[in-house]
Amino acid sequence: MKISCEIASPRGPVVYTPAAAAAPLEGDDTGLTYGRYFEALEAFVSADGFAPLARGLAALGRKDGLAGAREIVLRAEKHGMLYHPASCTVRFPDAAPTFCVNVAVAPVAVDCLEAECGLLEFLRGRFTPEFLPRPLACARVHGLGMLLEEWFAGFHEFHQDGGGRVRLWDFDAGERVLDAADAAALYGEAARILTRYFDPVTGASIGPWHHAAGDFVARADGGGVMVRLVTVRGHGASRAFTEAGPMAERLAGLSFFTNMTMRMRLDRVDGVGELVLAGPDVVPAIAAGFARALGEREDVGDGGLGLLDFLGSFSAEELAGAGEQLMEPCPEEEHALLAAAWPGHAKALVAALSQI
Repeated sequence: MKISCEIASPRGPVVYTPAAAAAPLEGDDTGLTYGRYFEALEAFVSADGFAPLARGLAALGRKDGLAGAREIVLRAEKHGMLYHPASCTVRFPDAAPTFCVNVAVAPVAVDCLEAECGLLEFLRGRFTPEFLPRPLACARVHGLGMLLEEWFAGFHEFHQDGGGRVRLWDFDAGERVLDAADAAALYGEAARILTRYFDPVTGASIGPWHHAAGDFVARADGGGVMVRLVTVRGHGASRAFTEAGPMAERLAGLSFFTNMTMRMRLDRVDGVGELVLAGPDVVPAIAAGFARALGEREDVGDGGLGLLDFLGSFSAEELAGAGEQLMEPCPEEEHALLAAAWPGHAKALVAALSQI
């Protein structure tokens, strides 16, 4: 089976050749080279007669595995602080299904990746499957962690551009700035996703997550705005509410709501620059996404109306105080920015809740 390797770039894929084997992997400080990276990727997808890919193809409905496949293309897609994901495309005469391969290098990242495989299985089964990638195969190869999972075709990373706008990193059709309506819808959909995986009884939610890490990806075209969450590093309660009962659940909901709505606005310029907040104009969409998700859940008896009424009972000053008190631990730079933003954010939330 022919296996080709590429490196993604804004100008299109760059063909990887052995001449670049000694080049250090971008964004990695362990000394890993592109040569070792692609060698491990090839070993992973081809293990046991390409069993991982056969399993993935079967999940997509191709029961005959790689029969008739012409080529496998491995492409280094991006490099993050934790993972270095690649895409894996199997080219057939009639189709070219693509998978994601998350690659972990540092030992702590390898442990996180293996835990994430189980978390994805749990959350997709306990809550809803469609917003998270389906894990297909997980292994350690040459000391690196590998997780083969579903690829969200047509979805791309996005970030604040420093001028209050959202830029979609669409390497296929070209990077572009989203209009205000699509940008707001994007944040609303991300809020909806996090709320779909929030446990109102225990207070457990997905976290940590960060827009700067590219955890959410979006698709914005004639069909509207769609968002997916591509990684789950944990799912736990942000605060210890040990007492059971309706008030404990409302306090857990308050903690989730305040943290989620504020952090939803937090990003770094182009993903790596200075910390910035999306403008308050996106707050109504974030609150609406939260409310919509509650109404979609069969395990929330009243459609979340009790929680929404509780949140709506706060004044802007009270909500700002609660938000600052319940803020998740975070780096000092983030904490200072969020604390300063809470009064204005609370006013926008109160106005948005009054319209739901």
